[in-house]
Amino acid sequence: MRKFLPLLALGLICACQQQVTVPTASELIANRPLLTEWRAKCDTGEYSRLAPARKSELCSTTQEATISIAEIEAGKKASDFFDANTKRR
Repeated sequence: MRKFLPLLALGLICACQQQVTVPTASELIANRPLLTEWRAKCDTGEYSRLAPARKSELCSTTQEATISIAEIEAGKKASDFFDANTKRR
């Protein structure tokens, strides 16, 4: 009985852990509220205190999406500037 109690406790702990579904970078780019939610989780929320390897697993797509959105917005801004300066008035 003493041998089974630690195994039972370990099995119970493992069964209670939830599997996290991490959204892809494309999903986060398409859904800005979801990106905001995940950024909060990764920066100051429940995932901010995880070990670096685990945090990287959960938050890498959030970082990719954030960088992609910044690049897209910078490209639009540069395109608007170029377009405004090249049109005849």
